[in-house]
Amino acid sequence: MKYRIVEQTRPGGLLERVYREVLVPAFPANELESEASVAETLEIGTGSLFVAVDEAGRPTGAAFGRWSEASRVQMLTYLAVKPGMRGYGLGGRLLREAIEAWSGRHRPCAVVAEIESPEARAVHEAYGDPRRRLQFYEQAGARVLDLPYFQPGIGGPEHRVQGMLLLVLHADPAFTPESPDRLYGRPLHAFMDAYLVSSEGARANDWDAKALFRAIDRPGGIPMGPWESKRR
Repeated sequence: MKYRIVEQTRPGGLLERVYREVLVPAFPANELESEASVAETLEIGTGSLFVAVDEAGRPTGAAFGRWSEASRVQMLTYLAVKPGMRGYGLGGRLLREAIEAWSGRHRPCAVVAEIESPEARAVHEAYGDPRRRLQFYEQAGARVLDLPYFQPGIGGPEHRVQGMLLLVLHADPAFTPESPDRLYGRPLHAFMDAYLVSSEGARANDWDAKALFRAIDRPGGIPMGPWESKRR
């Protein structure tokens, strides 16, 4: 079967089917924002949705991302392929096309994504194998940032998801000043500050947030590389 990838930058269209048929089965509820929130991001022009559709026009996979003009950081918020359709290269195609489009359109300092660490206490086997997911991204060139990272809580800090990794999928060389293996922290600090406010409703000032920002602001930039190197 042949597939094509289409981009949607406005609400409506395939969004409802993508959200319910592709995203909901792929992510635990505490990691998935509402359909209304995704639609709002598209409405205000900061989001884009890439959808893999089959010959009948049915969505089989999707990549959704959010652009931050203030920090110039692009986040790949969600990437998923329907169960039973995995293993055909759709996830890789979606990832490549999304990064290429965002890099050309926005000239971001970095494109990032968050995934569960293989060492997280509570992994959700029903939503895929964290080790295989990490392997998929690393084979696509992703590097893991050396950070005590957590996903901001959707609806408040009590809903944070601990045991997460923040990946760099693409970095502008201008933001790797010390070496190609370190990312300049200032844009990421601005991005995470806004991300926490938008998700949790207020600026974060607790111990976990302070530890994260200290790691982001370290002199010389944030080390990034394979996950195995981060564990040593």
